[in-house]
Amino acid sequence: MLFLTYCALATVEELFQYKSKGFKLSEFPGYTVDQWGIKAHNRPWIEERGQFAKGQKIIEVGGGYSLLCKYLNEKYQVEAWIGDDFGITTGTSEIWSRWANPYEHAAKNPQIKYVFEPFGNFSDKYPDQHFDRIFSVSTLEHIPSEHRLTVFKDMHRCLKTGGMELHTIDISNVGPEKIIMSSIVERIPILNKRCCSEIQYWIEIIKDSGVKIVTKIPSSFQILDRRILVESPDVVYRFYPPNEAPKPYSPNVSLLFVIEDK
Repeated sequence: MLFLTYCALATVEELFQYKSKGFKLSEFPGYTVDQWGIKAHNRPWIEERGQFAKGQKIIEVGGGYSLLCKYLNEKYQVEAWIGDDFGITTGTSEIWSRWANPYEHAAKNPQIKYVFEPFGNFSDKYPDQHFDRIFSVSTLEHIPSEHRLTVFKDMHRCLKTGGMELHTIDISNVGPEKIIMSSIVERIPILNKRCCSEIQYWIEIIKDSGVKIVTKIPSSFQILDRRILVESPDVVYRFYPPNEAPKPYSPNVSLLFVIEDK
């Protein structure tokens, strides 16, 4: 049976700790060692929480050009996969190819198995109960809303007995008025929390996918706490398209959660 055993918002203090421990990857499109944004927290959080061990089978969902799997493969001798269609099946491949050719990138990293197929199709390219660890970094929020529940169910299908899923999701910082309203709605059982609270929206999807909630869920009100990590303006300016150009800024926060098969 699947249980949600951990759920929290990423904090600035955690980012400080990861930076002080020297976590870093080789640079790849969208990543540099000097970043202080959400993903600079999320990737070492995945390593810390994931309890990776030699011989495990792991997959990063929507990993794209990320070298996190390569890092984990080299450090822990795990069998590492990346599952990402790079926009090929959705007709948005030109967005991805602006950074590199996905097939050439995969060829440069032969120790990683790349599957150019999105989750949610229940494809046999992703075998049943195959992976000890399934994880994603700021990916699931980019999946069209009508497919999100199916993607969760497909990931659960591929998780081994005793396995673990670790996911980080960007949550919009919509301003104090809406956040306060969301936190009020979360406390009233008869209201439809899914429509009014982004955090509760994801929790309801997780529940609908067959996961039992056995941990405390953060309130939307916590988003206003200055100790909660928000996306760095530097990262938004440098790496969000159009790169190195003015654009609207939303200080997103990061929802972290762990699902375990017990």
